[in-house]
Amino acid sequence: MQANKYHFVKGGAERYYLDLSDALAERQHQVIPFAMSHNRNEPSSYDRYFVPEVDYHGAMGLADKVRAAINTIYSKETVRRIETLIETEKPQLIHMHNIYHQLSPSLISTAARLGVPLVQTLHDYKLVCPGYLLMTGGKICERCSGKNYFNAVRYNCLMNSKAASFVGYLEASLHEYLKTYEKIDYFLCPSKFLKRKIAEFGIDEDKLIHLPYFLPLEEYKPSYDRSDYFIYLGRLSREKGILTLLKAVKMMQNKRLKCIILGEGPLEAQLKRQIEEWQLENVEFPGYLQGNQLQNLIRGAAFTVVPSEWYENLPFAVLESFALGTPVVGSKIGGIPEMVLHERSGLTYTPGNARDLAAALDWMESHPDQAIEMGREARKLDEERYAPGPHLERMEEIYRRVIR
Repeated sequence: MQANKYHFVKGGAERYYLDLSDALAERQHQVIPFAMSHNRNEPSSYDRYFVPEVDYHGAMGLADKVRAAINTIYSKETVRRIETLIETEKPQLIHMHNIYHQLSPSLISTAARLGVPLVQTLHDYKLVCPGYLLMTGGKICERCSGKNYFNAVRYNCLMNSKAASFVGYLEASLHEYLKTYEKIDYFLCPSKFLKRKIAEFGIDEDKLIHLPYFLPLEEYKPSYDRSDYFIYLGRLSREKGILTLLKAVKMMQNKRLKCIILGEGPLEAQLKRQIEEWQLENVEFPGYLQGNQLQNLIRGAAFTVVPSEWYENLPFAVLESFALGTPVVGSKIGGIPEMVLHERSGLTYTPGNARDLAAALDWMESHPDQAIEMGREARKLDEERYAPGPHLERMEEIYRRVIR
C-alpha cells in the first residue's frame, strides 16, 4: 500500500508517489493507494477508503478550526478508514510519503497496532521540524534540535500563525511522547544531505536508508537545441528563492534571454508587482503548467534555475530538467550540489546571493555551446543515477526485508 495525502501531482512528493505506484503495478505488485478525497485526484478503484477532503487554507468557523486542529494530531476518520482497508485488503506493508495534517500520524499507530510493517520516504524535514522546512523568517533554523519543539510557537514557524504553530508543537510533542515514529521500520532518504541532517537530529541511523528518487526516463525525450529563454519552475514561496532570482535578473548585464516563471503560490501577487516596479520586460509569467506543455517548455529552455534557500531534498525541477537535456543553475544548499555538478551538469552559486546568481546567469547566456554540453551531461547523470530499474530493485529488496 502507498499512502500520501494527495492523489494528484501537487509537487515532487506526489510525482514520486504516483510514479512509484505505477512502476510497482507494472512489476505485478498489487498497489493500494490511501489518500484524501479531492476533485483533482487521479482515478482509483480504492477511493472509497480515502478520507474526506480537508482544506486548511479555506474559510472555517471556530468549531471547524478546532476540529481541524485535533485531526492534524490524531484523525479518528483516518483510523476508521485505515482499519477497514487493512481488514478488507490485507496489505503486506504500508509505504508512507507525506501523510501529515490531512491523514495524520494516527495512520502509523493504527497500522502498527494491526501488525502491518511501515516504511516512509522523507520528502522534507517534518520528522524533526514542526514547520517542515528547518526555516524560520526566511532563514535556516535548527532550533528544534534536541526535540525543543516549543521553538515553533516562539518563532511562529507554521503559516506565521501562533495558533497553527501551537498545534504543530502539540503534534510533535505528543507523537514524541507516544514514540509514534519509532514504529516505522525504515526511513528512505532521497538525498545524502537529508539523511545526514535527520541523523544529526537524533534519528537512529540504522533506520535511515539513502534511496534517491527515480524518473520514468522513457517518457522524457531530451533536446539540445539553443533557445532564447530560461525557466524557473516550482512553488512561488519565499524558501524557493524566487525573490533572489528576480533581483539577479535585474542585475544581469545582458538581458537577451527571457526568464519564464512557471508555478503558483503565496508570493505570486508580490512577484508580479515587483516585475512591474522594476520594469523587467524580459520576465514572463504563464502560471502553473503540467503535462506535455510543461515538458516542452523545459525541453526548449537554455537552462533551468533552482534558486532555493532552504535545505532542498532532491528537487524534481532538477531531475526533470536533466531528463529533458536542460542544465541547471542551482543554489549550493541541501541536496542540490549532489545533482548539479558545477561546470558539468550546470552551475552552482551561493544561496541568497543575487549578485552571484546574476553572474551565473550571464555566464550561461554567453556560453551557449558549453551550456548545451552541460545538458548532455545532465541527461547522462539521470540515466546513471535515477533510472527506474535499479531503484525498483532496491525498493523491492527493502520491502522484502521489512515483511520478513
